[in-house]
Amino acid sequence: MDSPGAGPSGTQHEDDDREYFLRHRRDYVELDQAVQSSTELLSSLAAYLSNFQTDLSAVSGQISELQQKSADIEGQLEGRKIIIPSLNCLLIDVILPPWLVLTLRDTTPSQNPEQWLLAIPRLEEKINAIATRTRVKATQEIEGVLNGLKTKALKQLPTFLLTLIKPLRSSSKGLSTNLAVLQTSLLLKYQTFYAFLHRQSPRLAKQVERGYVNAARAYYETGMRRYCRALGQIKARSLEGIDVLGVVTSDPVITEGETSSSGVKETYERLVYAHSNIEGEDGSIVLAYMADDKDFLMSTEALFRSLSLVLVDNASAEFTFLVRFFGRLHIREKTAPLSPSRPESPSESGRSTWGRDDEGLKEPERIWHEVFDPALEYCHSLFQSMITPPPPAVPLLIMIRLNDELLTTCETRGTLPILPFLQGQKLAMWPLYRQQMDSHITSVHRLADEAAGKGLAAFMGRSVKDGTVRQIALHYAALFSCVVTLSETAEEVMLFSSMTRIRTEVTRLIETQASKIKASSDRHSFLSSIYEIIMRELVSGPGQATHPKLQAELSFFRTREEEARRKITE
Repeated sequence: MDSPGAGPSGTQHEDDDREYFLRHRRDYVELDQAVQSSTELLSSLAAYLSNFQTDLSAVSGQISELQQKSADIEGQLEGRKIIIPSLNCLLIDVILPPWLVLTLRDTTPSQNPEQWLLAIPRLEEKINAIATRTRVKATQEIEGVLNGLKTKALKQLPTFLLTLIKPLRSSSKGLSTNLAVLQTSLLLKYQTFYAFLHRQSPRLAKQVERGYVNAARAYYETGMRRYCRALGQIKARSLEGIDVLGVVTSDPVITEGETSSSGVKETYERLVYAHSNIEGEDGSIVLAYMADDKDFLMSTEALFRSLSLVLVDNASAEFTFLVRFFGRLHIREKTAPLSPSRPESPSESGRSTWGRDDEGLKEPERIWHEVFDPALEYCHSLFQSMITPPPPAVPLLIMIRLNDELLTTCETRGTLPILPFLQGQKLAMWPLYRQQMDSHITSVHRLADEAAGKGLAAFMGRSVKDGTVRQIALHYAALFSCVVTLSETAEEVMLFSSMTRIRTEVTRLIETQASKIKASSDRHSFLSSIYEIIMRELVSGPGQATHPKLQAELSFFRTREEEARRKITE
């Protein structure tokens, strides 16, 4: 028995399937081929990707190497950038400009001074730069050239500078040479040359310094000798008269209501010489040629003023020059030289000099003394002749005040070396002034004794006249007014202590003389007239009316005058 489905129906299905398969056989074959082709393609793609991955790994390694090399190159580049400034400096230091070599080799300072002024600082810059690079081969090669140029400069510059100074040493042209013009227009202009010598060859710089010192010393010594001789001639014929209160002069007798005598007015006019700056003709100094006029006369204080102004102006100008020419080298000893700039003006130099370190002033002070000390000897000798015998008290005080003003001026200008000389003059004059004031006191005291019938004059029968007392009263008031005009706050105690002692003696003389008058009204009228003379002169004199000392003096005599006037009518 057949199983179900095994009949004709099952066979038919198999046939159908077989037929369907055969009908689609081509499609299956193509599909199989396509699958095989895809498999082969995938295998090929897998192999390609594998190779690509291998190549990519190799390229990645190469990129890493290139990045490392790039970083190394960049580091080297940065390192070279760092040395570029130093390399540039080295190149600048070792390269000599052709104009520098040609200037120093083929010319002299006298032929082309302006070019040498540019070349010398540049040469010194090169010398200093090479000195710090001794291990560099290029600097060793150029060192010989620099030494040759330096030798040429050291040979030419001293001769050139000494030639500038030569006119001062000439016997025919020395004093006719304007030293100030020579200093400011020539020597200071070429100070760069001396600075180069000072740093590169101190021995040669010393030769130039000695040359200048010898020439300037002879210039000032000759000039001051001639000037002091001329002032001495004028002083010899301009003798001071006796000016002591108790000694009666030839002035006319002062009567009631009369103002200052001619002698007092002359004393007032001489007060202007206590100042260095005076307007008009009185402010001009005495010139040497004026001594040739036998009739030319001048007071001691006027001659002292002329001498002092000439001395201080020349001393200040010389010291200013020495500081600018020699002193700055010791201030900037380790500073590289700079290109020449415009010259300083005297005022600028004065201001800058005073503010500098004292170390930079020692050398100029030493040179100043070498230059000026011989001239100071002549000034000192003339000064001694002016105070021997001593002038009267007022001229002496005028000289002291002028000397004080010049001391202040020199301190302001920074003219240090002359300060001891001026201080010495001041110390010499103060004892003489006190001596003259003591002479006033002694003379009036003696006259008061004579008025009282004491002393040798009374024994010989001589008496003091009323006109003499009036004259002494007037001169006392004039002296007091002059002292007020010339007083300084710091010295008031010393000055007016002497005046107080003189006043005591003058008052005693007046009262003693008045006591000789028997009639009370006449006696007090005499006292009133004398006190009026004193007060009138105190008011009309040059003393400042608001000065406390002058006000106190007026009050002192006003009280006595009012008391005397009141007693006239009693």
